[in-house]
Amino acid sequence: MGAKHGWTGAVALAKDNTPHRRDDLRDAADERWRAAWVGHRPENRRISYPKKSAAIISVVADIVDWLAADYEIHGRSTDSRRSSGERAAEHVETAGPDDLAAQSAASGQSSLQASALGDTAARPPAAKESSRVAAGPGEPPRLSLVDQVEELGNALTNVVLRDIERAHHGPIPDTTKVALADHFWCDLLAQLAHVLSEGVTTVERLTGKVPELVTQLVLESRREADRLPLEEFVVRTAVNSLWKHLTVLMPFGWLVLVKRMVPIVRVLAVLMCKAPERHEAVVRYCVDPLAGQLREETKRRLLKVLGNWLTGLEGHDDEAA
Repeated sequence: MGAKHGWTGAVALAKDNTPHRRDDLRDAADERWRAAWVGHRPENRRISYPKKSAAIISVVADIVDWLAADYEIHGRSTDSRRSSGERAAEHVETAGPDDLAAQSAASGQSSLQASALGDTAARPPAAKESSRVAAGPGEPPRLSLVDQVEELGNALTNVVLRDIERAHHGPIPDTTKVALADHFWCDLLAQLAHVLSEGVTTVERLTGKVPELVTQLVLESRREADRLPLEEFVVRTAVNSLWKHLTVLMPFGWLVLVKRMVPIVRVLAVLMCKAPERHEAVVRYCVDPLAGQLREETKRRLLKVLGNWLTGLEGHDDEAA
């Protein structure tokens, strides 16, 4: 129902101890960008979706490289103690960059975002020890970034979907399943990241209002973008379920929640979205704030094709010209 998309493939790539697969993704992104501009006439000011999609693939490649670098420091030593059988099972269950690039070429969607939607059943989290590294004073130890992305993704595909099913008092209707696959999960994450990053200025006062704010923003966003309709109780159930999962960090304070989880929420939104180039909230609230993890060339590409959604990158306008 849309809660998987290509995020599991991105997680697998970030954890892969052979960087050539990430290099393949980078090469595919660069080639897609070059191909998108073949035959383009300078007088034609229209920016086609293949060009926008090509820029987003570069974003995904940068994010995967960032996650992989962090995993080398915080996750590799623990992961190496896992059995070869567990690692092989994960490899089979997640798509590699070649598969994802092929799917993208056939469908016109972004590379990592284009893998099959699947059904309500998500693979259970892999049985593993996760490395937890020391944090600042008074903060909980943290997982590697990619492990945190994986945990949050599994929470969506397991816990949150189960809560929606319970709210329906039975199987989720097919119409709701289809609507959930229509940019619901990435929009939920993007709007949550937006509220949390804005709410940091009001600290604890906003804490109790976050679920209601996110619920209303998601409903408004879906109406404005003419997405498939979802009943309000479905959106509210999903938001409350996700918020309950995140508030385990509340004992450490609002600032810790924002500092730790907002980047993770943003990353998962980008990786989970089937077409960020068509989803303004994901670009504005997730891609733009992650600019510090992107290559200069990727920023130039983004500004060239999605600049009107990227207020945080405005200082790079001259470079993009």
